[in-house]
Amino acid sequence: MNVVNKDPALDTRKDTPRGLADMIGLTAAKNMFRRRMWLITIGAAVAAVLTFAVIMLQPRTYTATAMLMVNQPATTAATQISPIDAEVALLRSPALMDELAAALGMQTGGQQTPGLTEDLARAITVTPQPTGIIEITAHSSTAQRAQLIANTYADVYLASQLNMSATDAMSENSWLSRRLAELREDVQTKEDALNTFRLESGIGSPDEVAIEQPIENIAGQLAAAQGELADREARLRQFLDLRSSGAPLDALASAANSATLNSLREREADISRRQEDLENRYLPTHPGVQAIQAERRDVDAQIERELQRTQSSMESELTRARSRVQSLQQARRSRAPAPARANNAASQQRLRDLEQQAQEARSLYESFLERYQNSADQSQLSSPTTRLLSAATLPGQPSSPELRFALLMMLAAGLLVGIGAGLIAELFDQSVKNADDLEAKVGVPSISSIPTISKRLMRQMPPAERHPSGYLVGRPMSAFTESLRVLRTVIVYSKLDVSSKVVAVTSALPDEGKTTISMCLARVAAMSGQKVCVVDCDLRKQSINDVIDIETDVGILQVLAGEAPWRSAIIKDPNSDAHVLPIAASGFTPRDVFGSDAMGNLIDELRAHYDLVILDCAPILAVAETRIVVGRADTTVLIARAGRTPIGAMRAAVAQTEAAGGNILGIALNYVLPRWQSHTDSLYFNESKSYYSVS
Repeated sequence: MNVVNKDPALDTRKDTPRGLADMIGLTAAKNMFRRRMWLITIGAAVAAVLTFAVIMLQPRTYTATAMLMVNQPATTAATQISPIDAEVALLRSPALMDELAAALGMQTGGQQTPGLTEDLARAITVTPQPTGIIEITAHSSTAQRAQLIANTYADVYLASQLNMSATDAMSENSWLSRRLAELREDVQTKEDALNTFRLESGIGSPDEVAIEQPIENIAGQLAAAQGELADREARLRQFLDLRSSGAPLDALASAANSATLNSLREREADISRRQEDLENRYLPTHPGVQAIQAERRDVDAQIERELQRTQSSMESELTRARSRVQSLQQARRSRAPAPARANNAASQQRLRDLEQQAQEARSLYESFLERYQNSADQSQLSSPTTRLLSAATLPGQPSSPELRFALLMMLAAGLLVGIGAGLIAELFDQSVKNADDLEAKVGVPSISSIPTISKRLMRQMPPAERHPSGYLVGRPMSAFTESLRVLRTVIVYSKLDVSSKVVAVTSALPDEGKTTISMCLARVAAMSGQKVCVVDCDLRKQSINDVIDIETDVGILQVLAGEAPWRSAIIKDPNSDAHVLPIAASGFTPRDVFGSDAMGNLIDELRAHYDLVILDCAPILAVAETRIVVGRADTTVLIARAGRTPIGAMRAAVAQTEAAGGNILGIALNYVLPRWQSHTDSLYFNESKSYYSVS
């Protein structure tokens, strides 16, 4: 971020507006993935491997499926329950599970094992299909066992259906047999009464009565009989013509005036509609399509039988009508006189009543006889309402654990755990990663983002120069060196109207790299042509001595004590023109040397002699005298370590510096990884590699 010629005081605590995408959208997600790439990758890989192992190490389960076809009428408004639902409820009944256990030989000594019914119920799944098919699916640890359970269960169910059908048929036949005996006696009684009356009254058969009537009555009856004969001939001819021409069933039903044919026509239309729907959705080999085709063939056979029966009935009626006409014609030709028999109106009415009673009794007996014969045929066939559509085959491979399911779950678990680990790490991470984090969470601008130096590049340096300050001199065109130039530029040119020659460099906590940055900043300034001096103000560690590998008996403490002039204590950096005012080997004192007038005089003299004076201070939260030093400097640069320095510590360091009267220029972010950067960072060096010889 360019803060040159800007007043740092105006930027401090400034709440920079951020877009929604930067906080919770794609930008934030992208930054999170970049920062937590290794954590997300490792977490996802571990979760995926564990999930796959857990699923694939589960016991193998084989699945076999048998299919049943329900042959029952559709649901009506009165029943409210479809036939297939009733069959499914029966299939799931505990009683049928007990029969299955007995058929499989799983009962010990004829006694039911506790929990056996529940185990079988869990091993079997009954699934109804919209096409009237019921699937019986059995699960077992072996393929043979799964096939055996599915087929045995289907056989047990069909056997129970046969038993129920036979029991019902036997019960119905028993009742019909008793009822037929009663009706047979009633028919015999009424026919005996009719014959007795005819003998006593001397009245013969109906044909004889017609012949003995006057010629006028015979002529009227003949005309009516001829009209009826013509009507029946026309109806039969129309029916035969329609049937031979392949007319639709509704025309045949209308010609024959048959309610049965109308019912079959409605059923045929419903089957045609369902068959067309199934054939549009499934292949011809689908069980539903085959089942509806079988149902269609059955209805066609019923229609054909009913058409033959209707034709036979119409032909029989035509024969009777023709016989009636012939009888009346013969009676008119004979003109025989009526015999002297009892032929009064009362006798005729009595005869007609007895004949009607006998005919009604005979019709009722014949209807029950036909019903009894049909029931007997059904009891012999023992046709259940459900039939086996296909038996279970031997499964060739286990249904679980399934490789495809394991792979999907592995992928899902890997994504969830990996992303979750990254989000949790982001949630609990209280450190700063880039310039955006500094400005948003601390409120102080980032004046430079200093990249970390890879171990591979550091190993390429000579052994004596394998430290950041040596790398800076050896790689002057690297991104690391350029970031230090940015820091120097900000310090020198941040305020053109105010002198910023004395800069205090400190950090919130130890091991943030402040001494390294101080020495690197001094070398960059010296390489730029400035006269620069680094003053070691860290009395406890004396880190600069280790950086440039020096030992001295005269240092800043001796200068402040008046034992030696500062010029005699100055040591020249061997790799640049920078000067260093170190601390002597035995250089710690409990006295307040930085708050003395001697320290003030020393800083004034250094300011007058050098273009840039860098005060390398101890961490401000750890050492008290640092707060005195930052108050004497023209400006203060705080050093933070990316990914390590807590936000709370940085805020406390800012507060302590300001409380001590220090003028904070900004924060230099050290050890920044390329994947942590944002566009706010000073160089955005991960996207500007072409400008640097090395990173």
